[in-house]
Amino acid sequence: MKTFAIVLLLAALAVPAGAAIVWDEGTNGDLSSNPAAPTPVVLLVGSNELLGTVNGNPLDRDYITFTIPANQQLSHLTLIALSPNNLAFASFNSGSTSFAPSAATNASFLSGIHLDGNDVGDDLMLYFDTRNVTTNSLPLPMLGPGTYCWLIQQTSPIVQSWHVNFILEGTIATDATTWGKVKALYR
Repeated sequence: MKTFAIVLLLAALAVPAGAAIVWDEGTNGDLSSNPAAPTPVVLLVGSNELLGTVNGNPLDRDYITFTIPANQQLSHLTLIALSPNNLAFASFNSGSTSFAPSAATNASFLSGIHLDGNDVGDDLMLYFDTRNVTTNSLPLPMLGPGTYCWLIQQTSPIVQSWHVNFILEGTIATDATTWGKVKALYR
């Protein structure tokens, strides 16, 4: 009986949470290309997918702003798709407004990276820590509570489609009596 209970518990824990599409330019409209007025996006604990396109000529950047509540963190940013395979730029900065990337604003970003189709499937948060092309890099591959902007742009005169998944994690409150009940299953 204990084995059956453990199997049921593990199966329940293994069920993945459904990914929520929080913005799709195909249905929600174009994301802001104005760094002074990024599109506000609400991220919830779990998967938060965004899909869009950027253009290198005329230049069309996509800017979003979001807030990470207390006791939560942006732990992963997975690149799901980038097409065609060409160099793009993505960055984070603090605050509810952003900047147009340039030598004058370089140090204003928390971190900025180049990405391409070879990064599809990768966690970009690691690259914001280790592969930055801006003056700053993230000290850890995560963002804690606060308000931020994220930017993506194409670096060539082409139209590029992108699809990312922001994964927000929250602190899970624990109850000392719950752990005792789990341990009892192993006795």
